[in-house]
Amino acid sequence: MSACFAPHPSGILPVRLLRNIRLARFFRSSPAPRTVRICLCAALLCLLLAPAETTTARAQDLKGKTNINLVRDRYRKVSRTLPSVVNAQENEEAIRERLSCYEGYHDYTQRIKICNNTYIKEVVRLARKSIHSRPSLGEFVLNVGICPVLFNLCIGQTDNDRERCILFERQCIDYTLDVYWRGAAQYTQQTYRLNQ
Repeated sequence: MSACFAPHPSGILPVRLLRNIRLARFFRSSPAPRTVRICLCAALLCLLLAPAETTTARAQDLKGKTNINLVRDRYRKVSRTLPSVVNAQENEEAIRERLSCYEGYHDYTQRIKICNNTYIKEVVRLARKSIHSRPSLGEFVLNVGICPVLFNLCIGQTDNDRERCILFERQCIDYTLDVYWRGAAQYTQQTYRLNQ
């Protein structure tokens, strides 16, 4: 009998020897379960040795362009846009309907789901009726949704001058139409603009 299998004086096998026996049994098993066990061990080893950075969430960079900066930039561009005569009355009616819808719903979520949804659908319907160029519809819908926010900014800037801000929201719709529907830069479609 070899020395490693000789009985131990205390009757208990050394711990190192027990570990070696377990490893030998592990690797001596049939090929299919052995392959699965080896893969599991390798995966466990990879998880243990993986850098902590990959398992933790990174902090968001707050120095980048935020939504408020986007809205401020849009506000400046819209204020330089001349209002269009195309759908002027219809767009104004859509704005007034949105504002009256807001009076019926005081919850912000309902205003977005009901009032703004109806407003955007109406603006798209009016644009399809009168503008015959091919739109970038997805971007138009996303960006025309900012116009009610600009209306609220205008209300704050003009001491609640509602009529001026309705005109400003119309300008926002026209700016969005210029960029995402008409495919023209500002002021290039002067035939659509009012004389100011």
